[in-house]
Amino acid sequence: MFFYNLCSSSRGNSSFLGDLTGGILFDAGIGPRSLAKALGLVGLRPETVRAIFVSHEHSDHIQGLDAFSSRYGIPVYGSRGTLEALLSRRLLSGRQPIFEMDGPVEAGGFLVTPFATPHDAVQSIGFHADCPNGRSVAVCTDLGHPSETVMQGILGCDFVMLESNYDRKMLLTGSYPPFLKQRVNSRSGHLSNDQCAQVLEQLVLSGTTQAVLAHLSEENNRPELARAHSVDYLARCGIQEGSDYRIDVLPRTTEGRRFDLS
Repeated sequence: MFFYNLCSSSRGNSSFLGDLTGGILFDAGIGPRSLAKALGLVGLRPETVRAIFVSHEHSDHIQGLDAFSSRYGIPVYGSRGTLEALLSRRLLSGRQPIFEMDGPVEAGGFLVTPFATPHDAVQSIGFHADCPNGRSVAVCTDLGHPSETVMQGILGCDFVMLESNYDRKMLLTGSYPPFLKQRVNSRSGHLSNDQCAQVLEQLVLSGTTQAVLAHLSEENNRPELARAHSVDYLARCGIQEGSDYRIDVLPRTTEGRRFDLS
């Protein structure tokens, strides 16, 4: 059992959870050929994807969703609001099985439970996945603040993919226009390095042993900055990297690295 990130940035987001015999995909934010190529780097075929769980309708999460799912007959799961938005905008053709998530869903041997995320989308969600081997994984990006619902969804998970989108100083002094700075920094925008570190403290104290930082802004963050911010903050809380937890920053495009969940 492993977690494998295909891409993670404002240009595209997608990750796989499973083993070499099959698994599930969270989002499909790059083209179908790129998805197939990224899966192939670790020996996966598109046909081994049993389901795609889509977090929301923004393009960096659904760019390859329709073509990839319809080509291989892969079921698509999402909130009612997200699915209606995709269908009404013809971003989802209906040529694939489509299922609304209004509670836990079993797919590919995983039990996936959605939770609401505070983002400027129609009805965005994150995911808590219980794996066949007893491990638990949370996938949580695109949230302006760590709401109570979010924390209930991710606390206690063994492995968590968490947004660390921007450094606040870089955002406020950077080249973004004022309206975009306000959007990113709002309670329905994205999670900052500061907020991410504070969430990680609660996660580690609840039993999380592995975290990966995701969806970093190309303009307003750097991998080494995001990582150092969380590690330093946790150290000040008496939580030590290596002995208490492990942390990585996901690259914008896959380097073929898998995270073992056995």
